[in-house]
Amino acid sequence: MKIARQQVVVAAILLLLIPAIAWFILLKTGMVGQPGKPLDPPFNMSDRIATIDVVKTETGELRARFDGWEEGEPELNGEEVLQEIHRRNRDLPAFYKFLDVTSITGVLWVLFGFLGQAVFMGRMIVQIIASEKVQSSVVPPAFWWFSLLGSSMLIVYFIWRKEIVGVLGQSTGWAIYIRNLWFIYGRKSR
Repeated sequence: MKIARQQVVVAAILLLLIPAIAWFILLKTGMVGQPGKPLDPPFNMSDRIATIDVVKTETGELRARFDGWEEGEPELNGEEVLQEIHRRNRDLPAFYKFLDVTSITGVLWVLFGFLGQAVFMGRMIVQIIASEKVQSSVVPPAFWWFSLLGSSMLIVYFIWRKEIVGVLGQSTGWAIYIRNLWFIYGRKSR
């Protein structure tokens, strides 16, 4: 199968856009704050234990309501919010605590992260198989495609987790993966 450099560039651009689109969606849904700007109430504060809507009362006091509460339930002050978060954490099923999530949606995100890690790890299996066939160290094009796809999936997962170390760790390899694909598919036909 012959792939042109233009196809590599298009595929790379699409894989680069996935995390940017994911971040934009999180920003527009209020799940993350706008970079460099402090949040002024009302705002939605979300973490893996709870999602909280924070509002400023007429007297200027900050009050909070947990996502999913019915209208008319009391708004809480800071100490009451901490107590409610502690109670929710304590009442979570052990499986959720193990995965550090609070819902089935969180479990699905963790499964997506595991799948991304499996794809990223699969690149090594591809490389080992290719090297064993020729009894020499070989890095096939599939290795770079698995690297690009796996790291893109992991970046999306780390954006959801709000883990800057994971995002930076995975994104730094992109330039290498794309450059190697550029070299591979830019060769003249032999």
